[in-house]
Amino acid sequence: MKKLFSLLLTLALLLPLAGTARADLLWEPQNRFYEEHGCSYLDRAFYANGPQGFVTLLDAPEGGTVEAQYANGARLRVYWTYQDWGCVTVWEDGDHVDGWAPMDQLSLIYDHLSFEEEYAEQLQDYKGQFADFDCQIGGVTFFAYPGAPQPQETRQLEHMPGLLERLAGANGEPSCISRIFVDEEGLTWGYVSYLYGRINGWFCLDDPDGTDFPVRAVEEPELIPARDPVLPARAYLPFLLVGAVMAVTAALLFRFYRRPKG
Repeated sequence: MKKLFSLLLTLALLLPLAGTARADLLWEPQNRFYEEHGCSYLDRAFYANGPQGFVTLLDAPEGGTVEAQYANGARLRVYWTYQDWGCVTVWEDGDHVDGWAPMDQLSLIYDHLSFEEEYAEQLQDYKGQFADFDCQIGGVTFFAYPGAPQPQETRQLEHMPGLLERLAGANGEPSCISRIFVDEEGLTWGYVSYLYGRINGWFCLDDPDGTDFPVRAVEEPELIPARDPVLPARAYLPFLLVGAVMAVTAALLFRFYRRPKG
């Protein structure tokens, strides 16, 4: 009985670690080309923006099999790149589709990296600006960048009782906040890359659970008008080959049975 109790206790202690490990694993697509070639990790979001009004995902760069098609304006996430191609993964109904598209047919969506590049000179190192925070809040809301139109996620204190301590820095542990940005309204924002899992997000130190902030104007990509996707001609080749084989077979059978007996 003691051995069983010890085993169950050990498993209970390991479960949180297992969850964290799974959350930090790099996503790898189920794609033969990816498995056979050295690809570079990216993990950024793009708009479909093909010259024909849609983007076609192929089984490989310059491949012949169509995996999926999306009209311009659809949000697509590129996890890996190979030369001038991006490997897109789209999650739908609990399943996913993986396919390759030319990077010049994808327009980057403004994100935390875009913000860092644009405001690099205004970013400062964190120096304890959140250490004295003592207001009652329900959670901490993160945004892709200060002034993003929609929150990225909210971490609730009831599920993470040590959240504020990790952000403020306590018991000799450093804060998870690495950089600071003061916006045009005088609000101070802190950047967190990792906190109980990957975040790569900003929160307002003056109003950690706030969501009603002025929206920051960012440069949006110009999208080509969307059109209903049309399969490329090469996608019909397998069907044409099958049809040709069936036609030849039918002709041979017809000729064989029409041949006079004897």
